[in-house]
Amino acid sequence: MTTVLASTLSDTPVLGSDGTEIGTVHNVTMDVETGHLAHLLVSPATERSYGFARTEDGQLRVPAGRMVDVGDYVVIDRSVE
Repeated sequence: MTTVLASTLSDTPVLGSDGTEIGTVHNVTMDVETGHLAHLLVSPATERSYGFARTEDGQLRVPAGRMVDVGDYVVIDRSVE
């Protein structure tokens, strides 16, 4: 996967690996000890949660390990639900 700055992910559309429109990246969370990306906080396109936990604000908490590609879209592996 391509290396990108976390700050460039904001407002990037998020798609499932099956082409499902999940939403857009609102923010990211990091592990402060390792500096690794922990979660994408995604503003959902619909009311569905696609198996992801939600924040108090209703955003989806997508584990960073589920990202399979980053470019014009962030693609999330949906085979693990």
